[in-house]
Amino acid sequence: MTAESHSTYAVYPVGKIAFIAGLQWRWLPVRGRAKMRAEAREQLASRWVSLPVGDAGEPGSLLGTLVDRGETPVRHRQLASLALAVQPSLAPNAYGVFPLAEGRWWFVAVVNGLLSPYGDVVGSEQAVRAAVATFLMALPVPADGWTLYAPSGFFDGAVSRLEGLSSLLQGREAIERARLHKTESKTALSLWLLSGLLIGGAWWGYHVLQSHQDEVRRAHAQALIRAQQAALVQHPEQLLKPWGGQPDFASVLKSCSGLWQQAPLSIAGWLFNTAVCSNKGSMTLHYTLPKGGTVGDFAARLPALYGENVRAVFNIPGAADDASFTLPVTITPVTVPEPLLPGEEQIQRMTSYAQRLNARLRFSAPRVLNQKINQTEMPLPWKTYSFTFITDIPPDRLFASTRFSGNGIRIQTITVALHRSRLTYILEGTLYADN
Repeated sequence: MTAESHSTYAVYPVGKIAFIAGLQWRWLPVRGRAKMRAEAREQLASRWVSLPVGDAGEPGSLLGTLVDRGETPVRHRQLASLALAVQPSLAPNAYGVFPLAEGRWWFVAVVNGLLSPYGDVVGSEQAVRAAVATFLMALPVPADGWTLYAPSGFFDGAVSRLEGLSSLLQGREAIERARLHKTESKTALSLWLLSGLLIGGAWWGYHVLQSHQDEVRRAHAQALIRAQQAALVQHPEQLLKPWGGQPDFASVLKSCSGLWQQAPLSIAGWLFNTAVCSNKGSMTLHYTLPKGGTVGDFAARLPALYGENVRAVFNIPGAADDASFTLPVTITPVTVPEPLLPGEEQIQRMTSYAQRLNARLRFSAPRVLNQKINQTEMPLPWKTYSFTFITDIPPDRLFASTRFSGNGIRIQTITVALHRSRLTYILEGTLYADN
């Protein structure tokens, strides 16, 4: 049995099953096959597998995805996650390193009997050693210590078990649980391709018609803008709604989360610390220096991940143990301000939601502002509250439009902080409500 390697994963064939090492794992605060498939589709994954975690109070799932772009050599084999298949055979708190073909290695980790998202890494010996270091620095040592699985001498001075991968692949139930599901069926894909051909055939005729319709739309839009400007002259209070000129709640969450979810946990050995996303259109990420790393390593690695235009900033003069860089975030502001809820209803609605989730929520005292209109000082018909919302649940899931309405809520910054292997999300913003 040999492992066939690819860019970020490896195939370990055993009989009629091809075990995949190196899936991308993430925790989600939802369960259900349909939701997992939808999430895998958003990540452009061809295969996925999920494992329910948590309890009734905080249900969730560990989702593993494979993006192979059709290059995985299945050869009439069924695909399964190697990490999930061997996990029941490992000690409750353990990590292991196993040699694969072509000089590649595989790192897997289990914490409290569950697969760790830090594990399931395929790469060179150097890359795998870095993954082990990241795992050990991010998690506290269990009371009874870690159980190691590795070739003799791989970890200097450490006692490790020598089990091979094949000896850990025991139990039909574990293998069944590890099977990967297809994100899209062949039938659906065929229909999609056929639809694409039909659409392509009609594109030329549509393009000719579209050019004419664009001219009509532009004329209509200009007329609408002129009408809106005239209405604002007659009703100047419309100019005073500040939430109308800011990005809405959902837009900030979607844009920021899409960026921080792609951020690596470590860069050249430096560990992720915090990410601060602003509604002004930027995100600054901070990484902390572990033992043995250098600022030169980080500065050399960063352009390979984010391009030559992204530069690292270090706290120099100083301890030189913090590296940061800033990325642009595309956030579209609201053009028409939405109606507000009464202040008491707004406050109770958001507070009740935080209490159900065991999140921390702080409000400032309400502020009622005045505005000068035609040389007359007039009180505005709304009031504002500053708030801070702190949670361990990813906010893009927590505040999905199907769960929570963002009317009158504007986010200034979202901070993501890693502490003891858990991410904490801090949302700071303003809530607008009718008097």
